[in-house]
Amino acid sequence: MKTLGVRTVSLTEAMGEVSERLRREKSLGDRPVCYLPGNCGRINAVEEWIYNHASEISGTYAFQTLSMGPAEGWERAVAGGVIPVTPFIGGGLRDLVNRGLAKNIRCNLSQVPRLSRGDAWRADVAFAHCSLPDKKGRVTLGLNAGLDYTPVKEARFRVAVVNENVPHWHIGIYTDAETGKSVEVGCAMHLSEFDLVVQIKEELMAHTMVPKESQRAKATMVAEHILDYLLEETEDQCLPHTLQLGIGTIPNAVAELIASKGLSVSGIWSEMFSDGVLQLYKNNQIKGLDGTYLRNKAVVGFVVGSLELYKTMANNPHFAVVPQEYVNNPAEIARNPYMCSINSTLSISLTGEVAAATIGKKLHSDVGGQFDFAYGASLSEGGVSFIALSSTAQLRNGAVESKIVAHHEAGAHHTIGADLPVVVVTERGCADLRYLDDTDRVRAMIRVADPGFRRHLIKEIQKMPALQGIEVMNPRLVTLRNGTRAILRPATPEDITKVDAYIRCLSTDDIGTRYMMTTTVEALTSAARLKERYGDSLDYIDHAAFILEAKEEILGIAHAFAMRNDQGWSEEKEGWYEVAFSRRSDLEGQGIGSYLMDYLLEWGYKEPEVQHFHATTYRQKNPKMRYRFETSDFVSSVNSEDISEVCYDKDMTNPAPSTNNTDRKVA
Repeated sequence: MKTLGVRTVSLTEAMGEVSERLRREKSLGDRPVCYLPGNCGRINAVEEWIYNHASEISGTYAFQTLSMGPAEGWERAVAGGVIPVTPFIGGGLRDLVNRGLAKNIRCNLSQVPRLSRGDAWRADVAFAHCSLPDKKGRVTLGLNAGLDYTPVKEARFRVAVVNENVPHWHIGIYTDAETGKSVEVGCAMHLSEFDLVVQIKEELMAHTMVPKESQRAKATMVAEHILDYLLEETEDQCLPHTLQLGIGTIPNAVAELIASKGLSVSGIWSEMFSDGVLQLYKNNQIKGLDGTYLRNKAVVGFVVGSLELYKTMANNPHFAVVPQEYVNNPAEIARNPYMCSINSTLSISLTGEVAAATIGKKLHSDVGGQFDFAYGASLSEGGVSFIALSSTAQLRNGAVESKIVAHHEAGAHHTIGADLPVVVVTERGCADLRYLDDTDRVRAMIRVADPGFRRHLIKEIQKMPALQGIEVMNPRLVTLRNGTRAILRPATPEDITKVDAYIRCLSTDDIGTRYMMTTTVEALTSAARLKERYGDSLDYIDHAAFILEAKEEILGIAHAFAMRNDQGWSEEKEGWYEVAFSRRSDLEGQGIGSYLMDYLLEWGYKEPEVQHFHATTYRQKNPKMRYRFETSDFVSSVNSEDISEVCYDKDMTNPAPSTNNTDRKVA
């Protein structure tokens, strides 16, 4: 191999010279930075040297995007004084980052190359994993080219590690028809731009995404929903979309499904891709690749896949490998009509906050290009951004948890905020969050959540003030007879303190009438009772509670309890609910009872579980309460076991003509 006058040395000699330079920088009071290719472009021989000789470069920052080297090796490097730095956490550094022994710089992938232009992270030494040079002496920067290009170009000292197994990308200059600009592709550098050349023969890292059988089935279901959504934009076999396929089994499953159905796509514009794109390419399902403009190519920054993928791309003019700051630029992404980004996440909230980087409070990954492409696709004419995930995850202990959560834990990294709404897809279907307020977003997300977790998710999200009525009843502003504005809404666990104050405002007579002389204020306001009534049991299926409040004070409360054996009823009656309501003692005659009764009835007509309302009160007390039941078409009868009591019953399967509750759900 001709090195055009650039000094060629062995790896050992190169590492000795690099070590000396890094020690010199440290002696000047600086913290030296050494840049290493990451992802599948990692140089195993260089990393092994660092693991085994870390003490020789102690105090050096080793900067690498997504470390795929062994965690044990990096732990040895840290023990020797090397400090790993990464803007995208990989398996090699995950534990070290969470233990505070490695640095994580949160950064959109489009901005990562910029880090190397500033003084903070400009490399004192940069390694490049290079192809053999062409006849003009140009090498291309391998599997991680798009990410490595700028850091290597900006480095103070550059080492070309030339590996005969690294594919040489097609080098050329294409015009971007959308902007008229000329764009260099191939991420090429001339050997003369390097300070040292090292020749090695090292196997490339292949990383094929082969899911477990259980994961494959769900991934295919998710992919089918995505494809059904995309097919709405076309009447033939050619999708008008340009695809970005992120890392993971679901993006690959989408490509496989498109291939299996004989469809085609308009183009590929992606920060990275894997073997799903290879399958589309081999089947001639990426249209327009023979065009002369940049967007007529499969445009990518780096690749993570099989050796066959790397071989297929080598010197292939159908593929354009470009710097990451270009392919990930949201403005450039947006210039692709019908841009479609498909990315995965670890979890997502009911209001659309994507957390792809953390599991609980632990850092697991990073945003990568997820935000870049979601934003770019949202600006594209006809564009759409999918966040795809299985609705549940199985933990190592065998437990199953929902990946759709009401709220993320404190410390969660929101890789896409709720302010950039996306289309969420699970094996249950699609939830298009665009153009929706939080209430409708939650309803859409509940539909794609696992049915076993829906009740819990609803209960948790109801703790939010603006979402108290979600999947129950919408809040309502009403006017009392004295002109006071009040809000009628479902109760939540957050109301416990106000309920305590409300009960203490009731007169002895009102408490006796409402609770049939069976309790005291102290018992009614005990912490255990309030937690059970307004926290544990408040699910709007077995127990519903509604409040009327004004200026943060409760004026009245209505309840409905399922009459089940486990609720203390000797005879369980399916679909029967005991109902009751009360209002503050000093507000008689303000229409509070009417509002609460109407609201309670409306809920009962809409709730599929409710078949019958039942109530018991005294015959000789609180005539206004009895009047409210009677005018609401409850049928009265004397309690055969206690003639001082009167029972009221109402069939809830057929709304009265006078109500507007004709939208009763079907059980």
